[in-house]
Amino acid sequence: MKYYFLTEDSEKCLAPFFSKMVLTASFISVVIISIILLIFWPRQPLADFITVNKIPLAFFLIFAATLIIYSYVNLCCGSGDMIQRGYHIIKYRTDRSTFEKEIDFFRYGLIEFLLHTLILLLPFLPLLILAASISAVSLITFVQAVFILYTASLLCRMFGFMVYLFWGRLSTIGYFTARAFMIIFIFGTFIFAPYINPLQFLYLLNESPDAMGLPFVLYMAIVMFATLLLILTNHTLVRRHMNQEKTT
Repeated sequence: MKYYFLTEDSEKCLAPFFSKMVLTASFISVVIISIILLIFWPRQPLADFITVNKIPLAFFLIFAATLIIYSYVNLCCGSGDMIQRGYHIIKYRTDRSTFEKEIDFFRYGLIEFLLHTLILLLPFLPLLILAASISAVSLITFVQAVFILYTASLLCRMFGFMVYLFWGRLSTIGYFTARAFMIIFIFGTFIFAPYINPLQFLYLLNESPDAMGLPFVLYMAIVMFATLLLILTNHTLVRRHMNQEKTT
């Protein structure tokens, strides 16, 4: 099995790891988070916050901003927005089939998504560690927050890929459907389903990490179950596409 996403940089690959578009998106994302960290850097020593029994919000603000940007980049990677614009897309406005649609999802696409979502998180880690140290959060709290970032972004990527499989990457309906899902999941659930809202959990981790045992486990279980459903759905859609290609 060849993992084209490691070396390929063409319209046949959904989101090449080291393509110019993906690297540029990662660089811009890190720059934005760095600027936000400088803006919200506490102007008082940590001891002053402890005296009044408060914790700096740098941890929540940086993790929340990273969640939004990191999830959006993964959504774009999954929905095909990071595909290199090749001859067909420019001249004929046609959407060529990608390796992710031509190879069994469990053997290719799933491995790519799990690995790439993790790799895209790595450039943010120094800034996240710095924000956690500013707010003096524990290692366990930091790890929990990182898990929230990873699972939420992976969910967005899986949904983006499902949209790509349904409508392709040239569909206006698919474009807005993918972004509507992200908005509902990250922002809308705060109103109608706060127990699965990642922003609320990041805030609670900043304010009262000791009270996050069972709620955190429940959140992770729901998000991972939703991700599993999307994985199975994507596998089925890829299989259907492969069977259609064989019969034509």
